[in-house]
This record gives sequence, structure tokens and C-alpha cells, in this order.
Amino acid sequence: MASISRQLLADHVYQYLVGQLTAHSLPIGSHVNALVIAEELSISRTTVNKAVARLIEDGFVRPDSRSRPVVVGYPSPRPVPEVVNFSFANQTEQTYEALLEGILRGNYHPGEILKERRLARELGVNPVTVHRAAERLNRDGLLERRRRRGWQVVKLRVGDLREIYRIRLMLEPLGVPKATARISDATLDELEQEADRLIALGERSSVYERRQADYHLHRSLYEASGNRILGETLDPLIRKALLMTTVGFRYGRISRSFEEHKEILRALRRREPAEVTRWLKAHLKAAMTFNITAWKDGADSPPAEGG
Repeated sequence: MASISRQLLADHVYQYLVGQLTAHSLPIGSHVNALVIAEELSISRTTVNKAVARLIEDGFVRPDSRSRPVVVGYPSPRPVPEVVNFSFANQTEQTYEALLEGILRGNYHPGEILKERRLARELGVNPVTVHRAAERLNRDGLLERRRRRGWQVVKLRVGDLREIYRIRLMLEPLGVPKATARISDATLDELEQEADRLIALGERSSVYERRQADYHLHRSLYEASGNRILGETLDPLIRKALLMTTVGFRYGRISRSFEEHKEILRALRRREPAEVTRWLKAHLKAAMTFNITAWKDGADSPPAEGG
């Protein structure tokens, strides 16, 4: 792992994008697509959006008629910053992202014990950094501390899954009215493209791809609501539900799940909060029923269904 400065991750992404603009790698009029950039750099879209907001403040980027950020100008000529090798701006943040991705990809299985020193060697950081990242995942509800043994990936029971969906059914609709009014057309475009792609792929899509697309939809809703407390409450619940999927599980309703996403998106485009709420609840209830049944039928193999 390369040497990493101590500036905030969003600041580092900002400098990276400024370098892209200085080098004219992003043409005038091009869409600064936060989702694509986040995937390229293996970081969260929220972090990229913070950096893009600074570019808007600087006047290099401006929302177009569809509220998509597009390039409208370049920085004054100056030495072009190094933009080839992107690295995280904070080792703890990098380690957290690496462990989170490992959990959601299924590289670390529910119930598995993770040792700090072994992870430190694998990731090229010191054990203290791993400990700090693991504490964050503990607050997310994805890791549990096991005294003298390390950190255990949470292994949830079917009852936990049922309660997670019941709480989400109560909480997620709370953000719908504001989200419906505030979510941008650009975000809706991204979400619809994701849904269409996964419907087309069907069972050829990976569990990780479906996890990411499902997380993207539900996260976009609470982010658009502007309710920080709601987001902080929902995020670990959504991640826990996603954690209960495994790569080897046989899939059951992939296309139907993302068709439900599209119904939610259509209602959002029409700015109809009651319809958004109706489809959101239907989607969560269908996912809950399917997942609980699949969990019971599959014994120790949890379901791979989003929602």
C-alpha cells in the first residue's frame, strides 16, 4: 500500500478531479458522473459528490437543465497534479473500505473470525489501523468483538432478518416526501440504468452487483431526504440485510426485484410521494417474504435477494 497523506478523503478526490480538469481529461460539457468515478476509484459515491460540490463552488462544474453536474471550465494553467495512481487520503478510511468490500463480496463469511495482525499483513497497514477500521464496522453492525480471538463477521438469524425488514418498513417511508421532491433527474437516470442492466443480465449478474445496485437505490432515497439521522439509522440495517447473501445461493426473483425498483423510480419521476411509498413498501415486503422463505429452505445458505 502506498504512502498516504492525512488529508480528508473528499479533499483527495477533489484534488484528483482538479488534476483531471487541468489535464483536460474531462471535456467541456461532459457529465461528471459520481457513480462512475466512485466505481473507478473504489470509494463511496457520497465522497465523490462532496468533491463535485466543491468543483461547483469553484465554477468549474455547473448543474445542467437535468441537474446533472457538467464541466463548464478549466483551472488556470499550472503544473498538472499526479492523477495516474489514486490512493485513499486516510489509511483508516482505506482499510475500512477494503474490509467492507470484502464482507459484502462474501470474501469474509458470516461467523468467520478476522485477526487484526493477519489483516494488517494482507492490507499492508499496521494493526492499530485495522483495529480502528474494525471498530467502525462494529458500529455499522457488521463485526462483533471476540475477546482474545479477534473480530467476527456477524451471523444473523432468520428472526433478525424479519426484524430488520419490519424496522425498514417503518423508517424508510419517512424520508419519501422530501426525497421525492429533491432527488435529481441525474440520480434517477443512474438508478434506472442500473436496474435495466441487471434485468438484462438476470442470473448472469453477480451477487455483488445486485447488492451494490440495491444499496444504491435505498441509499439514494435517504440521502435525497436530507435527513441525516434517518440515514445513520437505516444504513447499518440495509448493510446487515445485504450481508445475509452469499455468492453460492441460487437466485429466485432477480428481474422482479429490479422491476420493482423501476416502479419506484417511475413514481419518483412523476413526483408522487404516495405512489413511491406504496411501491417501496411492496418491494420491501416482497423481499422480506422471499428472503425469509429462502433462508428457511436453504438452511445455512442465506438468500441473495435485494430489497
